[in-house]
Amino acid sequence: MYSMARIFALMTALVFALSGCQSHQAKIDVRQKEYDEAEAQFRKDCNEEYLKVPPTLSPKCVDEDKKTKDAWNRLQAERAKK
Repeated sequence: MYSMARIFALMTALVFALSGCQSHQAKIDVRQKEYDEAEAQFRKDCNEEYLKVPPTLSPKCVDEDKKTKDAWNRLQAERAKK
């Protein structure tokens, strides 16, 4: 009885541990998706402003540019964790 309860507790802990873990590549994939979405939104909203001479960005585009750069930095930090 004691060994069966012990095995059950160990198996339960193992299942919870494995289900809560996320692989390194999965984390990179999530960060890549965040960056791709932010960059696509920036291109969609601010491409015309960015191509003006001299480039002048509205406050909205400055904020989107910051979000894109932050997403890029998080992606690079995740990749560096190898």
